[in-house]
Amino acid sequence: MVNSSPQLQRDIVFLVADGGMEQMLRGFFGRDQFHRSLACGAFDFDPSQDIVVAPTKDPGVYSTAHELLRPYEASHHRAVVMLDAAWDGSPGSPAIYDQVKLKLTGVWDEFAVVVIDPELEAWIWQDSPHLAEVFKCPADFRAILAKSGHWPATMKKPPDPKAALDHLRRRYKLKIFNADFRKLAARISVRHCEDAAFNHLCNYLRAWFPASYGPSEHS
Repeated sequence: MVNSSPQLQRDIVFLVADGGMEQMLRGFFGRDQFHRSLACGAFDFDPSQDIVVAPTKDPGVYSTAHELLRPYEASHHRAVVMLDAAWDGSPGSPAIYDQVKLKLTGVWDEFAVVVIDPELEAWIWQDSPHLAEVFKCPADFRAILAKSGHWPATMKKPPDPKAALDHLRRRYKLKIFNADFRKLAARISVRHCEDAAFNHLCNYLRAWFPASYGPSEHS
């Protein structure tokens, strides 16, 4: 078990499937007192030491997460594995979760497997002016996507979040880069996010690092 090693120094290592996820984490955890908006206790986070971007994307994380994390077993107390549910050949979210969990059990005492269903873009969608500011799209993007059928008015998120973003990209010739995910993650509200994968991650962070006070009044 890695937690018994006397060499442990860092709180968490995050294994992510791509640069977009890396930038999202940099944005979330780069906030001033980020732990308050996540309603957890403070923990150390240094992207140069605590984020590993898998060279083999989602399929590689699915198959070899335990191997990719092996170099960090002696340096980190906990591991978080993040990947999308939607990719060519994906067996689906439940099977992905079970497979990665099985491979890490017995190796890491404390770990979390975060499968974003269907993919990372599910985390960005809010009816928020920050999205329009960062992506440089019209402020009424919510109405635009409702009219195009990409975001029905009765739904809190687009059913296909990547298709919704691609629609805005094509229609308004937007140039959106991974760094924009970082900018957005640093601004959008996280307190009322209802995405299951994001809340799964937050629940683990709150269990590992209990808050001694409530969340901040704003995020």
